[in-house]
Amino acid sequence: MNKFLEGNRVYLRPVEKDDLKAISEWCNDEEIRSIIGEVYPMTEKGFEEFYEKTQKTEDRIWFVIVDKEKDEVLGETGFLRIFNPWRTADFSIIIGKKEYWGKGIGKEVANLMLEYGFNNLNFHRLAIGVVGFNERALKFWESIGFKKEGVEREGYFHNGKYSDFIMMSLLEDEYRK
Repeated sequence: MNKFLEGNRVYLRPVEKDDLKAISEWCNDEEIRSIIGEVYPMTEKGFEEFYEKTQKTEDRIWFVIVDKEKDEVLGETGFLRIFNPWRTADFSIIIGKKEYWGKGIGKEVANLMLEYGFNNLNFHRLAIGVVGFNERALKFWESIGFKKEGVEREGYFHNGKYSDFIMMSLLEDEYRK
């Protein structure tokens, strides 16, 4: 139980090989794939490559989200495309177990990660991309301070339709307010 960051209901820890089974369940779920922009099926080799990426911290820091009460992996979060000279990274949260959706877990995870990113890793800017039809995600990111900064018009294709891809960011001084 290698806790790295701990909140009230969840803790974050580095990804372990045994976590790949849980992660595969949501990575290959049609509804989740559609809102996170995943197109291809995740194969065993793909999971091995994903796992290897999570073990290196040069440009990515990745965690699983664990329910403290049940000790169950319910999602994943991390920073990727970290570029230290600019003090910037992309941010991701995926709550893979749908029974946890809408229960405030995402906000708890975001608070842990923002604290870690701005106060320990010294980031100045965090960015995310959200599929335009994912209204729930857009509202979530805005609720924690992210601002829309651009639109990749029809930049996402799924189920025979194009959708905008919304770029959002949060700056260090906005976080500190």
